[in-house]
This record gives sequence, structure tokens and C-alpha cells, in this order.
Amino acid sequence: MLSIEIVNKILVNICEINNSVIITQYHPTTNTKYYKINFHSDLLCRIQAVLRMKQLYPLLNSDFTNKGNITLYKLGTEHYEKQFRLDKN
Repeated sequence: MLSIEIVNKILVNICEINNSVIITQYHPTTNTKYYKINFHSDLLCRIQAVLRMKQLYPLLNSDFTNKGNITLYKLGTEHYEKQFRLDKN
């Protein structure tokens, strides 16, 4: 039988490869399952970028009728997503 520490390392590696947001872990003494956040996930960078854009440039629903606003918002989100990824490394 594998020790829990080895299982936890395998689960962390699998989650990092799959870019999962939640990492399943097991407590070594009680064998209970708990969850950790994978802060290196690409999805978290995207969520942070969208929240930053909403914070800096709040848009009303009527603003999205203009296609230029949607393109600008998309490009800004991509910019902040790249910036968050660089900050993590």
C-alpha cells in the first residue's frame, strides 16, 4: 500500500497537469479528505483578469450593444491574464 504522502504528491501533480482549480488531498493521520486551491491554475488567472476588468471598467448591459466595446473588453482581459501569469512565475 502506498503511503499517503506519495498519494498526495501524485494528486498534486495530476491537478497541475490538468490545470484543476481544486486539489484533493488526504490527511496523513486521520485519512480524511480535504481540498486545497491550486493557485497555479490557468482558470484562476482568467477569473482574476475578468474581475480586474470589471473593477477597472464597469460596463452596463447597454454598453455591450457596441461590438467595439466587447472586443476592447476581451483584449483587456487577455492582457491582465498574461500579466497575472507572469506575476506568478
